[in-house]
Amino acid sequence: MEFMALLSEVAEADPAQIPTALFVIPNQFAHFDDYWNWSLICDNLLVQMGYEGLLQLATFHPHYLFEGEDEDDMSHFTNRSPYPMLHIIREADIEAALASVAQPEKIPERNRRHMRRLGKEGLLKKMPILAQSRLFQDDPNTQES
Repeated sequence: MEFMALLSEVAEADPAQIPTALFVIPNQFAHFDDYWNWSLICDNLLVQMGYEGLLQLATFHPHYLFEGEDEDDMSHFTNRSPYPMLHIIREADIEAALASVAQPEKIPERNRRHMRRLGKEGLLKKMPILAQSRLFQDDPNTQES
């Protein structure tokens, strides 16, 4: 399924039937910068299709890098996944979830601190299968786009 079709399907569906969706692209965008540029285009499409305020995109990539963080910082793993993907989320669901959380603006930093405390060994202990994934096997500087 193409991205725009999936956006429409999620936006037009009963939220109880399709509350969220993942758009996974396992064989493209090996380089994070290429993926990031593509994700910005997808976000622009979401706006052009009239879904701003209804849907939101969360970004995940095997080599996700937060600007200003050391490349080896475990905080990047809050947005890393075995394959490049976009998570299409209903904004109403995000708002409902955040309503029950004290200081929701601090969630991203809490998640980053947790990943730093956990470390690579702790993450692999919890999810050993990740050792065989792109998260730990690929060198982002030697991949093709």
